[in-house]
Amino acid sequence: MLITLTVQPDRNRTRRSLRARMRGSLRSWNLVGGGLSVAGLSALILGIPIGAGVLLTPGVIILVGPWVLTRAAAKARTGVFAETATYEITDSGVRVFTRSLRNGYEWSAVERVEDNGEFWVVVVNGTGVLVLPFTLLPEPEERKVRDFLLERKLLAPV
Repeated sequence: MLITLTVQPDRNRTRRSLRARMRGSLRSWNLVGGGLSVAGLSALILGIPIGAGVLLTPGVIILVGPWVLTRAAAKARTGVFAETATYEITDSGVRVFTRSLRNGYEWSAVERVEDNGEFWVVVVNGTGVLVLPFTLLPEPEERKVRDFLLERKLLAPV
């Protein structure tokens, strides 16, 4: 099997792919930031000014920080450094190529592939390392790759 997909830069898709890649860590940051913010607001309502400042400020920073970082990273990746990416899916692995980047993983090193509806996140050593915009694949090729991943038990059945 050799399936090639060429993807033009798109800032919105890049932002969504970064969020898909960081999904687990973003959830943790949101929980911590939300908890601190709620505690800070409670302290503010109860009239504890030091507690409000100590808890509310970091809570808001932790909530807003990842959102700002993914937007900035997407802007950098699709702004000045806009590059067309070519994904190559074979029986032995998956690779992505741009003018400045070459990255790939053998299927034997891949723990799982997470399907978030728009992207397949290739997970190696517990970390999302490559995001494949599978919805851009033509239907027959997408089905072929999906069946391949299901057969290797890398992708959970839908």
